[in-house]
Amino acid sequence: MRVFFQRNRGKVVGGMAGRVVALRLSFAWPLLLILFLVMFGAFVGGVFDAGRRLGRLFDRVFPERESTRSRSQKS
Repeated sequence: MRVFFQRNRGKVVGGMAGRVVALRLSFAWPLLLILFLVMFGAFVGGVFDAGRRLGRLFDRVFPERESTRSRSQKS
């Protein structure tokens, strides 16, 4: 038995680590799902914030002014 463990130490340790990960996932998957969804929501919120900042930048660089078409329609 000792010879088996010495020759296959990586397989034994890998199998035990896989078992631990599998047990954690089987009992903790709702927690992992919640964490994933929270991180996804924060990412999407960051994208919207960046888009809003980009829109403000464009408004400062290209301010709205009356076009010649709107001036001619007012008179």
